[in-house]
Amino acid sequence: MKFRAKIVDGACLNHFTRVSNMIAKLAKTCTLRISPDKLNFILSDKVANGGVSMWCELEQENFFSEFQMEGVSAQNNEIYLELTSENLSRALKTAQNARSLKIKLTNKHFPCLTVSIELLSLSSSNRIVTHDIPVKVIPRKLWKDLQEPTVPEADVSIYLPALKTMKSVVEKMKNISNHLLLKTLRKMETQNKWLKCK
Repeated sequence: MKFRAKIVDGACLNHFTRVSNMIAKLAKTCTLRISPDKLNFILSDKVANGGVSMWCELEQENFFSEFQMEGVSAQNNEIYLELTSENLSRALKTAQNARSLKIKLTNKHFPCLTVSIELLSLSSSNRIVTHDIPVKVIPRKLWKDLQEPTVPEADVSIYLPALKTMKSVVEKMKNISNHLLLKTLRKMETQNKWLKCK
């Protein structure tokens, strides 16, 4: 198994960091699925016990300037790694205003995801900060439990303001109550009347 990727675009690096931070807030551990064209972050806690399930898909061509991987075999060209979400998030905090970010699967007496960050420097020399994040390689027999969930076709599309604005509003309202009820108005096509939907 081999994996190596590089991000040089600042906007892509910031987006990748925000995704990592969000995942770290949702669950202590997550699964990173690496395939030739996508990176997936998977959370699969038991929903019945109040856990969170999530499938986050990142197209490699939208984030990485370089992306090389070899999976377990030619037929199963994927890699599944379990890692502590907070470790990845903490490593990426040093990547603000970085020139580039490299991620590589390494073996340093145990499997690691090595994150190397090239920082901008006022002098001519570059500073590189490296983090080794311990990972557990998930065996192929457990991959079936980590497949993309089937989601039924949506009946409704909702357009919301920017997430930054929504977050600001929700954070200000959290002191009022633990619950939030959203009401929408829907215009009926036939009678030109507005309906209240809960």
